[in-house]
Amino acid sequence: MLGEGPGAAVISELPSFQQAFERLLARAPGPVFPRARALYLQKYPLEGEQEGDFRTFLLEEEIQESPAGALRVRARAMAIVAWGQSQVDAAAAVAYLERRWGLRPNDLQVVEGASWFRDGGAYARFATPAVFERVAPTTLLSSSADPGPPAVDPGSGG
Repeated sequence: MLGEGPGAAVISELPSFQQAFERLLARAPGPVFPRARALYLQKYPLEGEQEGDFRTFLLEEEIQESPAGALRVRARAMAIVAWGQSQVDAAAAVAYLERRWGLRPNDLQVVEGASWFRDGGAYARFATPAVFERVAPTTLLSSSADPGPPAVDPGSGG
């Protein structure tokens, strides 16, 4: 099962993984602050504040921004951290991902000789589809996309 190809098969339609991904990225510093963003994503798991043997983090992302300010973030790789442990039990990690998020990664790779941020524990990486999108913020300022001037000029008295 661990070597069947790239990606992760979604085995149930649990919305919790996508919702957690969106919640995490909605709170993360924007891409214009890469150092702060990286620290945030290394510190905060998708699970939030709950305790447990495993925690799921965004490891690599692809960011697309439009000139108008819309943002799309795609997960390129996720990390599952065996919290406080020196090794990852791959079978237990896969079981956790299935139980917690409804995911069955078929490309789980243990990262040898590395510990997660601030000695959080050994970790493995996997891919799964996840996308966060934020539309451009609205503005009260005029732009080139404005339909045109008002029908009556307020200063004309007419």
